[in-house]
Amino acid sequence: MLRPKEPSVERRRFLQTAAATAAVAAGTAAAPGGPVHATPAHRPRPRNPHITWTIFSRHLQWLTSQAYAQEHPYETGVLIGEKAAELGYKAVNLTVRRTGHVDPSLVDVRTNLPAMLAGVRSTGTSCSFITTDIVDDVTPVAERGGQPVYVADVLRVARDEGIDLYRWGGFAYQVQSGPDATDPQPFGDEVLAQLDAFRRRVKGLARLNRRYGTTAAYHTHTTNGTNARSVWDLMYILRDADPDELGINLDIGHMTNEGTLTAWRTNVRYAMSHIRSVGLKDTLVERTPSGTVRSVWKPAGTGMVQWREFFQLLLEGGFAGPGETHYEYDVVGLNGQTAVLNTTFWADHAQFASGNLTPAFMTEELKKDLVTYRTHAAAAGWRADQLT
Repeated sequence: MLRPKEPSVERRRFLQTAAATAAVAAGTAAAPGGPVHATPAHRPRPRNPHITWTIFSRHLQWLTSQAYAQEHPYETGVLIGEKAAELGYKAVNLTVRRTGHVDPSLVDVRTNLPAMLAGVRSTGTSCSFITTDIVDDVTPVAERGGQPVYVADVLRVARDEGIDLYRWGGFAYQVQSGPDATDPQPFGDEVLAQLDAFRRRVKGLARLNRRYGTTAAYHTHTTNGTNARSVWDLMYILRDADPDELGINLDIGHMTNEGTLTAWRTNVRYAMSHIRSVGLKDTLVERTPSGTVRSVWKPAGTGMVQWREFFQLLLEGGFAGPGETHYEYDVVGLNGQTAVLNTTFWADHAQFASGNLTPAFMTEELKKDLVTYRTHAAAAGWRADQLT
């Protein structure tokens, strides 16, 4: 049976505008005495639901030293691809950022990124997703040899190497109206004014993505002072954007921190049209002895994330993209010392030099969470052929 051709970006925008105009007209007829405000509704586009289990390569940096990764990118890529496959993953999200596998401040992205990707892909593991330090189209991602490395320098290589999705982000609210800590904080329209400024900044990045055929997925965080904590603010910034140019990497751990009981569900539904990848990790919010409240990262299935319902919402919304696993909880190593997996470990890190962590220990630890995610996704109705 022939499927209808998906409308072009321009056609979708025309249909959205027409729908909004009709809504305004209908609303005006129903309530002639008052103004009506309508914005185009972004509906999830027709897609074939699919999750590609993807490991964030930051959690595999312990396979080599940083110096080895710089000097031997192809061989490092082979190690990454082989370990990802051993852990049960079909894909890798490669770190192309400061302290990452490909650090633009230390190596030439034009040579190191293609070499490392070739190594990863030679093992049968795919990589079409990278994590970057990109914030907008004008802010350099790094400085190397006294020269700035620009966003386009990274995106050109990414395009040529078959990378079509990358993580971006980094906007932060100005929580004080002035430099003095006693200055009043912004409220109401002052907050929206900051979001409007962010929205203007991203237009140039959208144009770059249109040129290179790439999608930027903004990673949602819980960090104090960082925007996109409640999703509504990020969607406000992206409300006029094509989600295939500027999308969202929705981290359900962070979003559960922000709306544990019910808000996370609304956030997922509201943002679904823009979600191009999801970050997977579990969390627990607890009160400390001093009386403050904090979030603690936990192994999958032992925190507050309602995994079955989350995967069910993704299925109903037609999600198709990477399910990117993050390991950020604490473990007790072989010497009885606590190790924070949120740390960026290289092979020569003190945790490995001391023997508290070993490659065998890390391999067994990193296998666990994916089993939990697969189990809950299957229980939510995902078929085996939709989970790779």
